Amino acid sequence: MTTYLRLPVNADEGFPQAFSMRFGERGYTVALEVSVIDEGVLAGGRPLVLPRPEAYLVVSVLREDPAPAAVILRRKVVPRHEYQAAELSLVFTEMVIDPRNLNGAGAFGSRVVGGVAARWAS
Repeated sequence: MTTYLRLPVNADEGFPQAFSMRFGERGYTVALEVSVIDEGVLAGGRPLVLPRPEAYLVVSVLREDPAPAAVILRRKVVPRHEYQAAELSLVFTEMVIDPRNLNGAGAFGSRVVGGVAARWAS
């Protein structure tokens, strides 16, 4: 069984958001954005449990070193699916977004929980 380290997502910072992290000997930038296809789902102000037909979370991973920067993953995210991004594995277990955290920061109860692990021993 793979052991995942929790990604430093701070949902209170809102979406889109990006953060830098070191994993092993390399640096990465992870970007998270929420795409809303039908803005009618925002009208009630209720939290969005993602994914759903009208809205979803997209993750992008940019490897920064030691080679020139390269995007190693850009995907629509499904809960509990393991995504392979070159030498990394990522998984997201919870994605709940309060509409006020779309392009805005604040403690509104949004939660995004994800983890990262090495795909193979280095």
